[in-house]
Amino acid sequence: MLIAVSAVAAVLLALMGTVAVAVVSGGGGRSAPWSGGWAARGASCPAPSGPGQMVTFVARDMGRMGGGMMRGPKAGPMMLMPVVTSVPAGTVTVALVNAGRRPHELLVLPLGSGQVAGQRPVGADDRVSEVGLLGEAEATCPTGADDVVPGGTGQVTLDLTPGRYEVLCNLPGHYRSGMFATLTVT
Repeated sequence: MLIAVSAVAAVLLALMGTVAVAVVSGGGGRSAPWSGGWAARGASCPAPSGPGQMVTFVARDMGRMGGGMMRGPKAGPMMLMPVVTSVPAGTVTVALVNAGRRPHELLVLPLGSGQVAGQRPVGADDRVSEVGLLGEAEATCPTGADDVVPGGTGQVTLDLTPGRYEVLCNLPGHYRSGMFATLTVT
């Protein structure tokens, strides 16, 4: 397990440049701090931690596009990258590390039989329906923000049963631009 987590972390480091990701496993696991590009944005957030199994998602975006406004059906590349994609059922703390240049949020919704992440209909407000929402990450560093700011972190602790879940950012245009991932709970 440690080798698999290390391999995932190495791949993410290669994909993200100077930003390293913290992975915390349930039952007394350890975390590794992230570093690099965050200091330039003035953030000094500790690694997310919480009860149960920890699952970290990293938000990335390509900065300003279209003069700072997102337009069109595919406004630009954004990613929500999971550090791990499967966890055991029970108490799960789902964390967001914002390694992007824009604010992001993290919502957890169940995926029904045959549903695929990234396929929810996008409404006129450029967001997806939040019907069935299980939880939304609250900003933990810095605190007090509605969304997780660049360089910040957020998390939510949920009791998850076996199944598949979609983790997404539902700020206008972000889901359409690729900010979704699947989490499998066994």
